[in-house]
Amino acid sequence: MGACLKVCKKCSGVSAKDFKGVIAKGDIRTGCFGYCAKKHNELADQVYAKFAGEIVARGSKKKLVKAIEALG
Repeated sequence: MGACLKVCKKCSGVSAKDFKGVIAKGDIRTGCFGYCAKKHNELADQVYAKFAGEIVARGSKKKLVKAIEALG
């Protein structure tokens, strides 16, 4: 099992299916990870996920997927 990716479909702007082929299905978790854009203004207008314990944020889904792929 590699590094775990966590996404919140409601808040983070991405879903698990956006990472199909990039991250193994067993390494993706969905649900709240405590970084709602309402409470964290620095994440407004960005898509983000929690990967290996760190928040990774980018301006688009495509850029986020590429960044996660590079980290993985």
